Amino acid sequence: MSTIYALFLGLLQGLLEFLPVSSSAHFKLAKHFLDLKVLDNSPIFELVCNLGTSLAAIIFLRKEIYNILFHDRQKFFLILLAIVPLVPIYIFFKHIQKLTSSMEVLGFFFIVTSLLLFTAIFYKNKTIENSSNRKIKDMLFIGFMQGLALIPGISRSGSTISAACYRSWSIKEAISFSFLLSIPTVMGGNVLEAAKLFLKDAPTLNISLISYIVGFLASFIMGIVSIRFIFSITSKKKLLPFAWYTLILGLVTIVYFNFV
Repeated sequence: MSTIYALFLGLLQGLLEFLPVSSSAHFKLAKHFLDLKVLDNSPIFELVCNLGTSLAAIIFLRKEIYNILFHDRQKFFLILLAIVPLVPIYIFFKHIQKLTSSMEVLGFFFIVTSLLLFTAIFYKNKTIENSSNRKIKDMLFIGFMQGLALIPGISRSGSTISAACYRSWSIKEAISFSFLLSIPTVMGGNVLEAAKLFLKDAPTLNISLISYIVGFLASFIMGIVSIRFIFSITSKKKLLPFAWYTLILGLVTIVYFNFV
């Protein structure tokens, strides 16, 4: 794989990881249209790009992370609670991975993301008492919705932000919690996938070291830009372009992979 392709994929990952459009599905589309079969034998490149965006999130949210780790214990345990639903969902989806990851169904899951965003945008927030019981329900619901994003095409940020909006959170609260939740989730997932690769069989590193470095740096730098943009959103209506984008991309993807 050329350095130019590594740069492009790193920038793509960094740009889309924090936007509600499913970066993993875009990565699949890029691999397909660029004919980068080498990445199927070297999945570690995608993990390296994910590490770049995770580092961008950690740096951007460093103050909130420090506060949660050393002061706000309640929020720390709520984040752990939101991760719990991932375990059974991960086990379930592993059994149907071939079905949910094929290019023929990718467009349908883009449309799922679109519908989640549309319903969140037009959902009328209700004033609900912020009780401990409600917080637990919120965490489990948001965690469940995040689990759906194990399917390529369903955006992790789109599903968690939408879930928080359904629970009458403000858009700023929803975005902030979504990305705080993403750090242990994405990094934990990367560690798990890397461990599986090395335990099963050491992955073939048939991509040059410079490509890994370029991919990491590109995803990290673009990730900083992207996360700053998404945190500037102050109204649910500003999610509308992403809802329309995933709807149109989903329809185009369905037509291309099923009828062309």
